[in-house]
Amino acid sequence: MKRSTVVAAVITVLAIFSLVKLGLWQLQRADEKQQLFDDFERAQQQQQWLPLTDADSLPQRYQGVSLSGRFIPQHYFLLDNQVYNGKVGYHVIGLLQSDFQAALIPVNLGWVSLGTSRRQLPSIELPSGPLTITGWFYQPSQSRFISPDQLIEVGPWPMRIQQLDAAQLGLALELSIAPYVVLLSETERIGFSRQWQPNLMPPEKHRAYAVTWFSLALACFIIALIAGRSKTKTTED
Repeated sequence: MKRSTVVAAVITVLAIFSLVKLGLWQLQRADEKQQLFDDFERAQQQQQWLPLTDADSLPQRYQGVSLSGRFIPQHYFLLDNQVYNGKVGYHVIGLLQSDFQAALIPVNLGWVSLGTSRRQLPSIELPSGPLTITGWFYQPSQSRFISPDQLIEVGPWPMRIQQLDAAQLGLALELSIAPYVVLLSETERIGFSRQWQPNLMPPEKHRAYAVTWFSLALACFIIALIAGRSKTKTTED
């Protein structure tokens, strides 16, 4: 067998293997996303709020929780690049000093408009005094493509951030911030515009990508098979 034939066969096998692996990965991602959407749907149907009173025993994803404390006046983050009803703006992340732990708890109070210019941050007045709120417990996933120096625009409060990374924000600001966020319930009278739902690629799209990868793998196999038979026939002639 010629060396070129061996090389072509190896490349074809590797290509098919890679395509199949990509398809399986997309199916895995589809299952993960489906579980996330199922968790969110199940949380919306629950009738009780779990008191968030123990930092060592955290609730499940999207579990409805209640907590008491007070917001630190004028200390909040503006999470950048958030879209609501087709308009660009920020999510207001207040820092709640709770009654049960020292770490500040990020609470997403909802969406506010960008305004006329990015140079001028919107002025927000946080709820004052002790209060008890309800919301959805969530641990944000972190992007590996944002460096710490791009994560936050350090300066006077409020501060614009690109991602809610509690560890990095805590280090930059020398604050103890809990590694989760509470999405303020839509039924609460405080806060801003909000209609929570997973802002992720739906599982159906991942499955469609998987079908594409598997189809390409099958096409490579068929082409290799036809090419092999054609070469065998030519050699016999």
